[in-house]
Amino acid sequence: MTDAPQQARKIVGLGEVLWDIYNGRKFLGGSPANFAVHSALAGHNAYLCSRIGDDETGRAILTELQQKNINVSGVQLDIFKNTGVVRIRLDEFGHPSYDCTNAVAFDDMRLDSVWEELAPQMDVVFWGMLAQRSDISREAMQAFIKIANKAIKVCDLNIRRWDAAIEQTIMTNLQFADIIKLNKNECDLLKKGYGSQADDILFVRELIVKNNIQLAALTLGSQGCFLVTAEREEFDPGYFITPVDTSGAGDAFAAGLVHKYLQGASLADMADFANVLAAYVSMFQGATPPWTFDQLDNFKAKSL
Repeated sequence: MTDAPQQARKIVGLGEVLWDIYNGRKFLGGSPANFAVHSALAGHNAYLCSRIGDDETGRAILTELQQKNINVSGVQLDIFKNTGVVRIRLDEFGHPSYDCTNAVAFDDMRLDSVWEELAPQMDVVFWGMLAQRSDISREAMQAFIKIANKAIKVCDLNIRRWDAAIEQTIMTNLQFADIIKLNKNECDLLKKGYGSQADDILFVRELIVKNNIQLAALTLGSQGCFLVTAEREEFDPGYFITPVDTSGAGDAFAAGLVHKYLQGASLADMADFANVLAAYVSMFQGATPPWTFDQLDNFKAKSL
């Protein structure tokens, strides 16, 4: 039975928030924002630390976040740069390709007094790579992570290319992280970048041991996932569905994983719940469709 947390935790998504555009229809997007929304739906006190344009588009994002019970005190307003936009194209299998605008508000995030106050309060910090493409935002995010003293630190290694700058950013982020998430394509890219010939699980375990990481999730799309620690691994085959849109599946997976991790669940329970949530979300367009624990239980029962 999946149920709400006995104790709501303070969980923050750190990084980009933007509009996902599908053939003219727009949905809230950005990996940290998606993660925050799913954490709120799981019953936690969810925050977002990001930056948007101080314009109609940005204010619409603030309204959307507040309607989804996200604390927006850490969302900065930029009078010079526009709110980010990603244009998404889905193939026949619901798999997305992305075209993201550049030099937007989330590329100019700062460690301001609000962030300095929020960071030490957080129980979980979740972040990814996209908003670290600019020096200013990368420095602000890494400073936030450093002063989030009591937080479990969760890094989504969502990279799509490899160069010297990305390698340095990855190395730094791995040293921060308690939990990492990567998919098969990202694992292959990392292995190639590091010149590793190891199999996937051994490679992920090497990352864990070298960087003192507690848990790694290697997601395999429709084939499920591996959860890996320094001592063991757990495979979960996931759930067979006909997806509508998989663009938010990884963020939902991460939120489900963290929710169960906070409960002290077994690797098997963590993997199963994360896969259930990712599969359910993939049946709807947009990255943050609403859900309840009862809906997830019914979905799981019908999928067995």
